[in-house]
Amino acid sequence: MKRSGLLVFMMSLILALLGAGAIFVYLKSLDRQEVVQVKTISVVVAKEEIPSRTKITGDMLNVVDVVETGVVGGYMNEISSVIGQFATETIFSGQQIHPNMIAEAIENDLSMKITGNNRAMTITVNGDSGVNGLIKVGDYVDVILNLPAGSDQGRISRPDIAKLFLQNIEVIAVNKNIFRNSSNATGDGNLDSSSYLMTLSIPIMDVEMMSLAETIGSIKLVLRPKEGDYLYVTEGAIWQELLLNDMGQMKDMAPEYSIIGEEPLAIAPGEYNYDQYVYYVVEYGDTLQSISMKFYNTEALYTLIQQVNKIVDENMILTGTGIKIPVLKERGDTNGN
Repeated sequence: MKRSGLLVFMMSLILALLGAGAIFVYLKSLDRQEVVQVKTISVVVAKEEIPSRTKITGDMLNVVDVVETGVVGGYMNEISSVIGQFATETIFSGQQIHPNMIAEAIENDLSMKITGNNRAMTITVNGDSGVNGLIKVGDYVDVILNLPAGSDQGRISRPDIAKLFLQNIEVIAVNKNIFRNSSNATGDGNLDSSSYLMTLSIPIMDVEMMSLAETIGSIKLVLRPKEGDYLYVTEGAIWQELLLNDMGQMKDMAPEYSIIGEEPLAIAPGEYNYDQYVYYVVEYGDTLQSISMKFYNTEALYTLIQQVNKIVDENMILTGTGIKIPVLKERGDTNGN
């Protein structure tokens, strides 16, 4: 009996100790804070408000770490992939930048094609004045104004004149198309007679002249190379000059025409024989004498260059001006040099 009671006592003691241990472990677990691993990712956000159509720069952006579950949709995680892009909508400060908020270019927005102090201006052209409809978006043109003679109370106040008054003007739209590779950029295809619209990017200081020119005269566009050409200083041409040669004589169109040029002539008619020119662009530091030396290996022929180009003052030639250099037959020249 005694042994049986001792066994029951020992079992009760063991159970009591196990229960006390379980209670202790439970109470200790209540004191511990559970640590949960949270995954984050890096995303590009706007450091400041970026208006729509703005080209994005590095100082507008920031990279922050956010909880992965808080990222909605696609995201950008490198600033370098956003710099140089255009905002297609307003991006607010602190807003995550999504791929659909940016674009490499906004080609369907005409205002994005205007740069600096230029303005978009539309003129009406046709096959004759618009280079037969071959001018495309992205080309560069010069603009010639043909101004008819003016009269005041029966007296001619100005002669007919043609003037190259705008140069290196970019074409940014043809009709309503602003894409160069359009297959129908100039309308119905009947360009010889049909008029169509051409939008040019014109410097702000010239838009008034362009508007006036189209109103009082007629406009003709001249296609020019995109690179490697100059702006030329011209004085315009009047109809009388069509009949004069380099010696100031009326061209031999009818025997009864007489000399109407200014006297005296520095170079006598027939003194030099030529029927070709090369064009030379005046460089900084050039003089007529140095140009003559460059082409003819003598300064003595500067008077020929002066007379051919109707230069009044030999000391007044402008850098960037295009002048004609006669190719002299008696020298055996083939290209004027």
